[in-house]
Amino acid sequence: MRRIWISFLVLLSVVGPVMAMLHGPLADTGDRLWPLTWISWPVVGGVILFRKPGNRIGIACLAIGLVWGLSFAMQSVVLDIPDQTAAWIELGYTVLGVVPWLIIVWLLANFPTGQPGGRIERLVSRSLWVIGVWATLGFAFSPAPLEDTGLANPLGVADSPAFTLITEDSGFLFVVLLAVLALTSLIRRLRRSSGIERLQYRWLLFGGSVFVLIIALGQFLPEDSAGEYLWLLGGSAIPISIGVAVVRYQLFEIDRLISRTFTYLIVVGLLAAVFAGIVTLASSLLDTESDLAVAASTLAVAALFNPVRRRVQVWVDRRFNRSQYDAERVMAGFAGSIRDEVDPDAIMSGWVSAVRQAMEPAAAGVWVREP
Repeated sequence: MRRIWISFLVLLSVVGPVMAMLHGPLADTGDRLWPLTWISWPVVGGVILFRKPGNRIGIACLAIGLVWGLSFAMQSVVLDIPDQTAAWIELGYTVLGVVPWLIIVWLLANFPTGQPGGRIERLVSRSLWVIGVWATLGFAFSPAPLEDTGLANPLGVADSPAFTLITEDSGFLFVVLLAVLALTSLIRRLRRSSGIERLQYRWLLFGGSVFVLIIALGQFLPEDSAGEYLWLLGGSAIPISIGVAVVRYQLFEIDRLISRTFTYLIVVGLLAAVFAGIVTLASSLLDTESDLAVAASTLAVAALFNPVRRRVQVWVDRRFNRSQYDAERVMAGFAGSIRDEVDPDAIMSGWVSAVRQAMEPAAAGVWVREP
């Protein structure tokens, strides 16, 4: 029965974004696909709760999707009802839109166990209640007209001393500050973690890196191309990585995935800077933006890609994946040393020495079958 309810809640969470995409204020704008970025959250939450009933991270993911689903469903019908009711409906989904961001901050502070692990995490979790009320009141009593319908806010309060500090901007600022504090505590916990928890933190780090990489790539794509919608995939990277971290954290070699993602993120940033620099320099010399400057920049970036990628990969491996980098370096040195070696005893001794340095076993030896 529990799985039936979970499936029902996931379905409700998915229906709302689809409704907002097909009908309502967003349907005819460039933001019509924005609701789809939130569909992965309830799906991931449902998968986690199927595999681990009662898991707090799964409940949080499902709650994010459910709140957004209700908010988008209300938004899809706001233009089809009388003005007075429409104003209250829009105010309702505007206030609801604050809640998912608060839950995401809670996730950062309590990942992966769903329990605060220290003073900073407890401070963030408790402060969320106060900041949540602050932000909600700021949006609820804002004197500005409602964005989608243009109607007056039915609870709007203008020039009130009581709400001088409690505004939309101040509420948003406090939520951002809490998010930064939660992210700082997450990085601190990652550095102190080991075993299974370390793998789970690295999966979340991988999802965040993919999100940043995809958003960065999307900035260089033309607005009328299909690649412009890469951000839809980027929006799903973090919830999917959370799901894998909780359910299947040993599925892949996460160290290698993260190091490669960081490498391409750095390479994209460096080459983008090179491209912009060459275009700017050539345009200033030619006093115009010519096709020649763009072509020269493109050729320079293409020529630099592999050399830059190799050097950045080595740099990332040295700092992020140090143990594996050292092991590969030791084995490569051993392979080079035996090319001209003919003494079997020297080869076996070098082999054992290389294994000791690369893997640090408790004991190492070589068994050789007699001819």
